[in-house]
Amino acid sequence: MQEFNPEQALWEVQREFGEHGGVTPSISRSSTFTVMDPRIMPEIFDGLRGPDKDGCFLYSRHFNPTLDVLSRYLSAMEGTEAAVCTASGMAAISCTLLQLCEYGDHIVSSDTVYGGTHALLGELLPKMGIHTTFVDPTAPKNFEAAITERTRVLYTEAVGNPTLKVADIPALAKLADTHHLKLVVDNTFTTPRAYRALEAGADIVIHSVTKLLAGHSDVMLGYVAAKDREINDRLRVFTVTAGMSASPFDCWLAERGMLSFDLRFDRAQSTA
Repeated sequence: MQEFNPEQALWEVQREFGEHGGVTPSISRSSTFTVMDPRIMPEIFDGLRGPDKDGCFLYSRHFNPTLDVLSRYLSAMEGTEAAVCTASGMAAISCTLLQLCEYGDHIVSSDTVYGGTHALLGELLPKMGIHTTFVDPTAPKNFEAAITERTRVLYTEAVGNPTLKVADIPALAKLADTHHLKLVVDNTFTTPRAYRALEAGADIVIHSVTKLLAGHSDVMLGYVAAKDREINDRLRVFTVTAGMSASPFDCWLAERGMLSFDLRFDRAQSTA
């Protein structure tokens, strides 16, 4: 199990975003922000300026301070430089696959994925010309046998929900590298406290923050992070354009809930 100190990670973010010395960042409910110089507006819309570059906010569908706090907090857990928070776990999965694939492309996926993911891969994406072959994730050879010249993505959950089938992420990472594919791993069931998929070789990691990370069944959020900063930027643009942006209020609730994440996860482990 990899150690993670949520108070320390949140404190590091709070030092920049906390107001008036508050020990937790405040929620920013504003949909729109003031830009004093209208000449920089094109640069903001083109992504040349923003909170990750110069602290500039404009519109909450693009960037919001509360969303940015949660994104950076989750990134501290996963060990990534950048990430995208979305309106749900399925939004994170959808924006990822729709950015990596186009009409005619192919995905090889674990056959024991979350029900919503299975419906996306098996029912919705085929309508867009993106098809999926489902395989048993416990043997990398199953993925290799299903790869075609149109395959672009290997998709799996680190530990299957709810079957608990365990995927060999390092072996799949080598397979993806050999065939010049992207390995996408849903780490929701495991969480970064038990496993860091990017360190194990995944190209992209996804979470449904709704579940154990937020922990109180009162938010709907997703998270996706890629090793490649360019892919992260593409995911952010897609999320903003498709209207998949996260709610600031849900981000604030998740941030609060994650202060007890390590305790809740350890208790869940001991109970299991």
